[in-house]
Amino acid sequence: MRMAPSPLWHILARKYDGSEHYRLPATLLTESGDSLTFATQVGGRILHRTHGPKTIQRASDLIFWPAEWYNVYLNTGDDGGLDHAYCNVALPPVISEAEKTLSFVDLDLDVRIWPDGRYAILDTDEFREHSERYGYPPDMQRRALETVLDIIIRWRARRFPFDCFP
Repeated sequence: MRMAPSPLWHILARKYDGSEHYRLPATLLTESGDSLTFATQVGGRILHRTHGPKTIQRASDLIFWPAEWYNVYLNTGDDGGLDHAYCNVALPPVISEAEKTLSFVDLDLDVRIWPDGRYAILDTDEFREHSERYGYPPDMQRRALETVLDIIIRWRARRFPFDCFP
């Protein structure tokens, strides 16, 4: 029996002031009580506030947890295999089934993890700048920094979604 295709969703990243950072189309793959996994639409358009519109060239799986302060994009390379995980530190997502939209507030900090064991903590300067510009409360700043450590601990333990790493 052939399953009907999943409806198209929109993943919407916002900045703390509510402005749109980027929007991209995705298909909901799985939904459990703990997480939602989406697949990007290769050939779809990313509408990015600072980089302009771009066409999605490679597949990615996007994992969101309703109660976590981060999300993970598992990005493929030219060969179709895992290239890296891009982890966005963010407020927990807001999900609108009716509008088929998942939105989240991006808190600027990111962790990029490669299958060979390397990782990098990215955009710390942007986090400091935006903490001041947007007035991130001190508790939120602390939680964002702790979340970076949580991501690294989860990756080192190879807990989902990092169980796909060697």
